Amino acid sequence: MIRIIYFLILFVFLSCSNNHINFERATIYVKGQEIEILTAYGIFDNYLLNKKSYYRNVYQKIESEFKENAEYPFLLETIKKDIKPDESVKEEILLLKQYDISNIVDSAFQKIIPELPGPKTKILFILANPEYRDLYRQYKVGMAAITVGAGKIIVSIDPTSIYWKEQLPYVLAHEYHHSVWTSRNFTTADLTPLEYLVLEGKADSFAKNLFPDTEFPHTKVMDENKERFVWDLIKPELNNRKSNMNDLMMMGNEDIPRCSGYTIGFNMVELFKRNYQTAIDSLIIDIEPEQILLLSKYDE
Repeated sequence: MIRIIYFLILFVFLSCSNNHINFERATIYVKGQEIEILTAYGIFDNYLLNKKSYYRNVYQKIESEFKENAEYPFLLETIKKDIKPDESVKEEILLLKQYDISNIVDSAFQKIIPELPGPKTKILFILANPEYRDLYRQYKVGMAAITVGAGKIIVSIDPTSIYWKEQLPYVLAHEYHHSVWTSRNFTTADLTPLEYLVLEGKADSFAKNLFPDTEFPHTKVMDENKERFVWDLIKPELNNRKSNMNDLMMMGNEDIPRCSGYTIGFNMVELFKRNYQTAIDSLIIDIEPEQILLLSKYDE
């Protein structure tokens, strides 16, 4: 009986200990604006040790941290797929631990925030699911990122990529722009294709302006002739809500190259900037998509 009681106490203690494993946290301030930096090394280490339920021991912790009051909680589904707890994942976590991510974030936001002040922001850095590695390499990217809502950003890094350290400041600028736009302009997550194109275009143009030497392939996935062809496919759906065109112009199909929406949106906003060279990003962020399209003369 004593042994059984001891075992039960130990089991409860270990279960509670696992539940209390949390994110590592650091905070920086740029121009008085707070940026909280989260990593999940302890959470992943515990998962790799116990090899039990990625959903419960990793995903649900992230969900609990980011879902409350998030404007786009459905985007958390993109990081829900199980990561297999094998030795390669352990090695990749060790790779990530070697880098001072806080220093990279601080350096990037020294450029970002003076151009676009925004809300208190929380950014989580986690390991990218290795199952997506071939796709990352095909498109020459080192990470994926989502903005779950105003002040809520998650970056999934492939530490085996040769691109991630160079691309990270650009990605932070892009996602932070989404965060600021959301804090200022959000009304619905059901964006029309035009709203979606311009939202992504503004974010990429902002990031490219700050980090001009960073090449991000998704803004150049097709030549001018193909772009006009895809634009003609998008136009009939341009102002429709609940349109599947949003997925098609980003994920692609047999007619529409993957990431076409990024290229079109970026080119549209760049044309707008060329026509209105005195316009700055902190003002452009609030201009209505219809005005961006009209004044860019993209459709002419």
